[in-house]
Amino acid sequence: MVHRLITWAQSRWLRWLLVLALVLLYAGWTGYVLSRDKPIDFYLYYLAAYGFAHGYDVYGNVSWAQLAQETHVPDYAPPYRYPPLTAQLVWPLTLLQPRLAALIWLIGTAIVFLLSAWLLGRSTHTKWGVTLGLALLLFFVPPLTTMHAGQVNGFVLLALAAALYAFARRDPLGTGVGVAIGAMLKLIPLAHLAYLGWRRQWQAMLTGLIVVVLLFCLAVPLIGRASLESYARHFLSLGAAGSVFPIGVSQSIYSFFGRLLISGSNAESLASATQLTKVLGLSTSLVLVLATVALCWPSGNLARLYDLEFALVTTVVNLVTPYAWYHQLVLLLIPFFVLAKCALTMPSLRWMLIPLTIGYALTDLHGLIWHHLEPWPLLASTPFYTILMLWGLLAWLILREKVKRITA
Repeated sequence: MVHRLITWAQSRWLRWLLVLALVLLYAGWTGYVLSRDKPIDFYLYYLAAYGFAHGYDVYGNVSWAQLAQETHVPDYAPPYRYPPLTAQLVWPLTLLQPRLAALIWLIGTAIVFLLSAWLLGRSTHTKWGVTLGLALLLFFVPPLTTMHAGQVNGFVLLALAAALYAFARRDPLGTGVGVAIGAMLKLIPLAHLAYLGWRRQWQAMLTGLIVVVLLFCLAVPLIGRASLESYARHFLSLGAAGSVFPIGVSQSIYSFFGRLLISGSNAESLASATQLTKVLGLSTSLVLVLATVALCWPSGNLARLYDLEFALVTTVVNLVTPYAWYHQLVLLLIPFFVLAKCALTMPSLRWMLIPLTIGYALTDLHGLIWHHLEPWPLLASTPFYTILMLWGLLAWLILREKVKRITA
């Protein structure tokens, strides 16, 4: 049966049928989002871009209500926690009315999702890679929640998919540029930049660092030097360092322990539960980070490991941050794709399709009903279990490949 599916997946008509289905899905979803007029994260970027252009200290003491009144933005979700590049992307759209600007942003987000799946497929040497990428995207709920909030995650995914594609083509410049752009939209891909250095991909890492510096310099004409200094001063508070978000929409390690220990705590035990959550979150995160560093030790055939290691880094960054909102899990498209490709390519790994399908389905289900799962912390953490599973499978495959090389 798997062989028959792979044969179908190589057909061009199926690939374009998936593209058509995605276009129809995202067009309908865009209409729904605009009918509610609540892409709150995009409206935040809109306010930030407007504020930067008019001399406001967006990273510091800014009156968001005043900005919203000046721009007629109906709803938003402060504060603006991102590097300047996200606001720079939105800045030209501030010339338009907020709702029209949101329409263009959502159309652009849909396009970058399609491009991301396409690039993931093209990063392999298989004839069915693009079909697999499009199919995984079609049934994945996090992209829909990303569009519902007007989040920038789609552009981050595209940057990382482009970096992985360039990595596969042995293009260090493209790899560095992709990672750097992703990091300047949302800081998470800085972990991938560190990975390039750890893996001694010096040209890619140096390219990434240069692009990061250039993007900061290009931001000065819009946001001003004072805003860059304000960003540096407020960096830790903007990143919510030391905070715990025990709600079901966040799937980081800290949030998982927070749901177990803080939810339902009374006033007397709240402080101790919060402190224990931070200790457990920090210690577990350190173990995972050190294990990831060890697994990506600069050894072995990089041509056989780059996609597994890149996916491993993408997975772990969604675990160790103070929070990982559900819409950010769109980045899991990368490890899902890499693992599904391995399972379909090697008959001995076909068993992985079972846990991957279960984790994929439970992650989708969580995005639809997480509000109803809040009373049950363990049930509200199903995407967290999926992320751990993805990390474990990737770690096992990397270790398996490196041990095989040592014993060969």
